[in-house]
Amino acid sequence: MLTLHHDVTAPAAAVAVLRCQRLVDAGARVTFSPLDVLGLAISIPVSAALSAEIEVHREAARSLGLVLRRPSRQPPTLLTHVVGELAEEIGLGASWRWTCLDAYWREDLDLTDPDVLTMMGERAGLDGDAVAARLGDRARANDLRERMLAQRRRGLGGVPVLELDGTFVPAELPDRDLWQLAGL
Repeated sequence: MLTLHHDVTAPAAAVAVLRCQRLVDAGARVTFSPLDVLGLAISIPVSAALSAEIEVHREAARSLGLVLRRPSRQPPTLLTHVVGELAEEIGLGASWRWTCLDAYWREDLDLTDPDVLTMMGERAGLDGDAVAARLGDRARANDLRERMLAQRRRGLGGVPVLELDGTFVPAELPDRDLWQLAGL
């Protein structure tokens, strides 16, 4: 099984998510594994490295339908991924991932605000009350944080990274190689 380790706030990961979604749409099995790359409790100013990465990936994102604008902040994304698990459970993972990418990169919405995340969940087709309940479940958030820390201990630092049978592979493969890796 092919796994994509990703985060909303990384331009290269945004492109990888959209490329891998195309694989899923064509019948491949891809698991989307979230990783909060900041790992902080607060947003930080946009770094020079993020600004440069936006420029590198802007055209690829645009070709996949995503507008990459310079955001006002780099937020932690743990809560975004908590809602993402709910979305995956009910078959709306793709809708949630797209909603998050568009909300952050095009609209510059605050991914740390539970009210914003609830509204985003509703946009993606989730029940607002279910999203609010999930966001209030500290045990789930702590469990996800622990799983992300375990991923870091396995060697994951940045995203995107593909994993196939326990082997990490760069996600920026040419399309032909990516499709072959997915078994298509």
